[in-house]
Amino acid sequence: MPDVPAPTFSIVIPCFNEEANLRSGCLERVAEYLADASDIAEILVVDDGSADASREIIIAVAARHRRVRLLAEPHRGKAGAVIAGINAAGGDFVLFTDMDQATPIEEIAKIRPKIDQGFDIVVGSRAGRAGAPMVRKLMASGFSLIRGLILDLGGVRDTQCGFKALRADVARRVCANLRIYRPDIQQARGAAVTAGFDAELLYVARRIGARVAEVPVTWHYVGTRRVHPIRESWRGIKGLLAIRLAAARGEYDRVADSAAAGRERATG
Repeated sequence: MPDVPAPTFSIVIPCFNEEANLRSGCLERVAEYLADASDIAEILVVDDGSADASREIIIAVAARHRRVRLLAEPHRGKAGAVIAGINAAGGDFVLFTDMDQATPIEEIAKIRPKIDQGFDIVVGSRAGRAGAPMVRKLMASGFSLIRGLILDLGGVRDTQCGFKALRADVARRVCANLRIYRPDIQQARGAAVTAGFDAELLYVARRIGARVAEVPVTWHYVGTRRVHPIRESWRGIKGLLAIRLAAARGEYDRVADSAAAGRERATG
């Protein structure tokens, strides 16, 4: 039998006013990792309407590394940036990660075995949240508890880790069926991590029958003044409630019906 080529990855990095992290070399280090990673097809840096020097620095890094590409977008928040990257990606899988590299790109090594086992989505899970202030840990635990009461996400413990890999066709299908975090209705002011986006992503993935795995990854707390933790937690809770309400109205039923019909055709 002929050898089956390894699946390729597009790395998607959302960016909003990330000049400090860019100047510290975060993107450069990700780009350098590509030298020994033949399965990474590209790095798509999705600039979410930055008002600082982020775009200029990204362009300079791309000039030195041919597989780095800037995708300039209007400001819609992290959800809109990630979706734009997913839709533009050319790899078999899309891995989105944060510019600050709180979870370093090398952790993709923990993703690859699950991809080889046939999982459609692999979610990074932060064990212990090293270095995070106690208040952030308590808020994360509270959000996780509330999320579990509102949505059934199939046992995924850490929905908010910014390190997830999705099969590209599955990712695009999921994004096309989002109801709350659709880019055409999302608007953002300032830094907006749109915490409920990850939850809706996994909720829709479960509705279409995607195979999801969770793996522990290294993560280190990186402080920022651009995102207010209490405000973003409240936005996240409102997002969860909006997803639950949309589900109660039957807005996701068509997604599940389509998935069931597809499975019947495949087994018929």
